Amino acid sequence: MNRDTDLFVQAFWVKCRETIRPELDFTVDDLKGQGHDAHVATQEYSDVPDKLPEVGPSVILTVHPNGAAEGHALRFRGDVARSDVVVTGSTGTSRRHELADLELPAVKAEISAWLTELLGRPG
Repeated sequence: MNRDTDLFVQAFWVKCRETIRPELDFTVDDLKGQGHDAHVATQEYSDVPDKLPEVGPSVILTVHPNGAAEGHALRFRGDVARSDVVVTGSTGTSRRHELADLELPAVKAEISAWLTELLGRPG
């Protein structure tokens, strides 16, 4: 991994730890309180091809509405090649953010928009 890639991946995980993950954890608790199954997972970055569909470090919120067998995911993925973050929902919506601009209001807006599409209500 080159120096720029290493610095971006480190910065991505700092952003996750300080901003993204706490809001995802709050959302999981809220969803579970409403009878949904939800959890957060991470995917590390490796510059070795590993046949994963998307290269880059990721933090993923998965929701099974009211315990449904089929889960839906919202992924915050660090795009190492472009040095930004791609937020992709299983509903098909995808948006890019500069890493530095992905602050709490933007994270909340992404989660809320996705939950509105998925569950028909704000997050």
